[in-house]
Formats: sequence, structure tokens, C-alpha cells
Amino acid sequence: MDDLFPFYILIDGDMSLACLGKSMSKLCAAKEGDNFFEHFAIERPLRTNSFGDIRKQCNSLFILKTQKDTKLKFRGQMYYHESDDQLAFLGSPLINSFDDLEGVNLSLDDFALHDNINQFLFTTQMFMSSLEDSKNIELRLQKVNEDLRQKNDELQDMAHILSHDLKSPIRGILSLAEFMENDIDNNQLDELPFYIKTIKERVVRMNNLIDGVLDFSKVGIKKSKSEVIDLNELVHTVFADTVTRKDIQYSIKTTLPTIHNVRVLFIQLFSNLIGNAAKHNDKSQGMITIDYKELKDFHEFSIEDNGPGISEKYHKKIFKLFQTLNPNDEIASTGVGLSIVHKIINLLNGSIRVESKVGEGTIFYIKIPKN
Repeated sequence: MDDLFPFYILIDGDMSLACLGKSMSKLCAAKEGDNFFEHFAIERPLRTNSFGDIRKQCNSLFILKTQKDTKLKFRGQMYYHESDDQLAFLGSPLINSFDDLEGVNLSLDDFALHDNINQFLFTTQMFMSSLEDSKNIELRLQKVNEDLRQKNDELQDMAHILSHDLKSPIRGILSLAEFMENDIDNNQLDELPFYIKTIKERVVRMNNLIDGVLDFSKVGIKKSKSEVIDLNELVHTVFADTVTRKDIQYSIKTTLPTIHNVRVLFIQLFSNLIGNAAKHNDKSQGMITIDYKELKDFHEFSIEDNGPGISEKYHKKIFKLFQTLNPNDEIASTGVGLSIVHKIINLLNGSIRVESKVGEGTIFYIKIPKN
């Protein structure tokens, strides 16, 4: 302390001197226990005549002067130590030239390496602030890097779909076109209707695949405003727009709530789950049942179907982008739908789990926080 702040003063709550720095002791005959105002006067700030007054203005610049004939002045800052209920003055003499030292029994050895404690403290504060800013920048960079890593992973997945899955229907279409060309040259036209039908199916699959990629890329853009949503009406509309098979029916077991949220996210959420259940149902009479349970902090929805079911070993795989359990040539089996569902639920800070028995059906349970 003496090396860093040789002109410091430590003051107790009754304004008695608890301690003086080594250089300050040379300038006055003060000793521990003496009253501060017997040896020093405060010129600035004004109206600081008590311990409480000084505490109130601790953030101000303080100028003290000794009560001796020399009337040497000091500039510095008062700091309050709450645990010890003490004030500490950290400062340095106000001198214009070395000639000012002749009458006060001071030499250069009596000064710290710096002669302006305020500048020193300001520099220290700026340094600490710079460290804090650097830490904040580092944390932001870490988040940006994590976002970039995630986006890079998604781009790699998209590169896979564009280089592999999209090529499959294209290669199939090219092969079928060659078969048609050969049959036409040989005047064998019986298989042409089958070839045309298959080409259409593969074009539909490729179109669905492209739409899936575009939908997935848009899910992260949450620009829509929240609005009141009647989920019963929304599910009815989604089913009518999504399910084209006449052998698929649906029911809402428990009345769904009216919520306040982003409509487009719930349209995509239910359309992918309902559409997925309808597409893969292998029963002569398909059934999709939607149920609801109100929890303390969450809305819990379940979407159940009586389809082929999903083996437990695939329960994690199904939520990965472009992962499908069906052959590549199946129409609309893009593997994108459940990945979109998973991404939407993450945006909504919710959770999803699956229960399924092979041959009997699947239930998806979704929890969405209440607003």
C-alpha cells in the first residue's frame, strides 16, 4: 500500500485517523486516533463536514489541504469500505515544480511511480472494462461460431440431398425415358402407361424434396407476429389441406386450446405430423387421433396413428435431416418432415418424444411452454 499509495489516509467512522501512508506521515504530526479535521481540511467538494457527507460524495474529486503552515494540497478520491465502515483517501500532492518540494520535506523517493492516482485508477478501470468487453466479444464470437457450425452442418445435409437424393429420381426418370425410347423404336407400347405413371411419381417426389429443403431453411426465420390461434380450427384446416387419402380419418379426443403464438409455426408443426402419419399408414382404415392435456406450465399435445409403427432403434434417427426409413423411390418420403417438426419445437422452447409399437402405430408427445 505504501509503495502504490504513499499519500493515503484511512479514516474511521468517527473521523479519527486509523492509518496514514508513509509519505503523508512526513507532512504532518498526525498520529493514529487524531481527528481528521485537526490536520486536514476539505476544499472540494463543498459541504463535506462529516463521515456521512463524504460517503455521499465518494464519486467526486476530493482536494485536501494540510492545516500546517505549508498548506500543501492533495488531489484524489475517497473510497468507502462497507465491511470495515472506513473511508480511504488515495491521492497525490498538487505541485507545479520541484521547487514546491523544498519547503515540505519531500523528495522524489516519497512519491509512487505515478503522481496522479486518479489517472492511475481511471487507467485501471478502463483496463478492466476492456477485459470485460473482450470477454463479451469472446462469448459473442463463440455463439456466432456455434451458429455457423450448425448452419454448416445443415448445409452439408443439404449438399447430401442435392448430390444424392435428388439425383436418384433424376437417374430414374432418365432410365425410364430410355426404356420408353427403346420401346417406341421397337413398336412395343404396352409398358408406356406404366413408364409415364412412374415418371410422374418421381417428379412429384423430387418436387416434394425441393419444397422440403425450402421449408426447412425458412423455419429459422421467425419474423411473423404472435396472434390468437384456435388450434381446433387450425388442425381441421391442416387435415383438409394435407390429407388426400379417403381411407384416413382423424379425431380430436380433447378440445384443443386457443393460444397466442406464431401461427405459421403451428401450421407447419401439425401439417408435418399429420401428413407424415397419413403418408405412411398401411392399414385399410387409417386413423389419426389428436389429444390434449393442460399441464401447469406447458401445453401437451399427442398425435397418434395406427400405422406401421417405428422400431425403438430408429426413435432418434427420425428427427435428423433427410433421414427416412423408406426406400428412396417412395413418393414424398423425403425425411424432411420430422426434422422440421424438431426444429420448430426447438424454436418454441418445447420438447418432443415418441412412443411406438411396430405394427400397431406411433404416438408423438409434444410439450410447448405456455406464454
